[in-house]
Amino acid sequence: MDRRFIATIGFLLAVAAGLAWVLPAPSSDTRELLSWGLNPGLTSPKQPPLMAWAGGVVMRLAWPTTFWCVALDQALNAVGLYYVYRTLRLWTSRQAAGLWTLLLAGSVYFIAAPVAFALNADVLQFPFWAALLFHALRAFATRGWRHWIALALAFALAFYTKYTVGLFVAALGVATLWVPAYRRVWREPRLYAAGLLGAALIAPHLIAMPRSGALGHATGTVLLDAGLGYRLRNLGEMAVGFLAYLAPAWLWLAAGAARGEVLHAPASADPARFVRATAGASLAMLALLVLGLGFKYPSRYDAPFLFLIGLAAASLLRFDAARLTATRTWMTRVTLGFAVIVLVGGLAIYGLATHHPRQQEPLLQAAARLQAEWSAHYACGPAYLMGDFWSAYGLGISFVPPRPGVHLIEIAGDPGYDPARRDAQGAIVIYRDRLDAHEIEGVFPRLDLTKPETLTLPFAHTLDGATMTYRYVFAPPKGC
Repeated sequence: MDRRFIATIGFLLAVAAGLAWVLPAPSSDTRELLSWGLNPGLTSPKQPPLMAWAGGVVMRLAWPTTFWCVALDQALNAVGLYYVYRTLRLWTSRQAAGLWTLLLAGSVYFIAAPVAFALNADVLQFPFWAALLFHALRAFATRGWRHWIALALAFALAFYTKYTVGLFVAALGVATLWVPAYRRVWREPRLYAAGLLGAALIAPHLIAMPRSGALGHATGTVLLDAGLGYRLRNLGEMAVGFLAYLAPAWLWLAAGAARGEVLHAPASADPARFVRATAGASLAMLALLVLGLGFKYPSRYDAPFLFLIGLAAASLLRFDAARLTATRTWMTRVTLGFAVIVLVGGLAIYGLATHHPRQQEPLLQAAARLQAEWSAHYACGPAYLMGDFWSAYGLGISFVPPRPGVHLIEIAGDPGYDPARRDAQGAIVIYRDRLDAHEIEGVFPRLDLTKPETLTLPFAHTLDGATMTYRYVFAPPKGC
């Protein structure tokens, strides 16, 4: 990949960081994982622990804003895109591999979606899956130990991210049986050595799993008694995600086909056939989960499958070699143009014309005001910020130093929550707009909710003048 394409891909990934400047407040799942990152461990309430570890990195090294979450996310995505390029080079030219990688990097998913889904377990899977695929192909072909070891490491990281990697590994197994050149891998002792290494790496989490809510959260997404309409809607989410997240690459490829520059010519090389088989098996199993088991499927779950779709397309289509230079030029220009439109449009819409009710919430300003008021009354604490999902996690991570957030209706599964510490150091109970007395009384049955304090602040990084109102009460500390 030449320097120009590396710089171009770098710019495309940087667009999300630019959007993160005008949308500084982390979104829902990102707030949650940042809060969990204050007490990292081998488990988390809803997913395996890697996303909480990533949140812990941000909490310890940078301010907990969307920008730093997106920066870490896109750095990992850059690693994933590197593996995509290396995989493409197994059957196509350097120029064509660079163009396919650029089209993937310039898709809606990579230049916009990380702002909303930064460090979420779904999006973190991509680089590890991409590494898993590449090192599997190289290990099968070269039998080199370094690829087998890298394969085990990639599997372990993917497993610590989300259990969905089990589906991907099953698809890789199907592909080895489908493509004759790879069937001999089952007689390779190094495969089983890598499997043992991978099992040893994930063993600590497996041992700790009974204390985790992750497995229950995963099985809770399966609704065996769901009706056909529900199942079809989820299948539609899956399909729409593949179309929308990979736009505008689909448009540029369609235009190239109309111009005679993109040809239908399935690559016959074994790695290309293996990629097609892996992608086909993955999507077939995913559709079976959705239709057969009633798996609840929001479109963001498409994240780790997008690169497989891109690689499969690259194995089925070929750029006309005689016009490849011209094709690279115009596709690069329109991809960059689309990214600039997204960046400028996002900055104008949210910076001038309107506001985002979640990602422009004035967390840092509100946390500073609350912290000053608390410190004026008490010599220690608060131990926790407690309340609704948005306020508890968002304001807790914005304190200096940060405090864990506790979503009151999920209090039993919150890592590190200790009622004794809460009583000793106190807590701030806070909600957006209005207090929920029913939720609060389940934890604080004698807390006076008749005269809550009110804090109103303008939304951050926007000129539209809208404000956010919090209502809160202090649960005083008993130990200071």
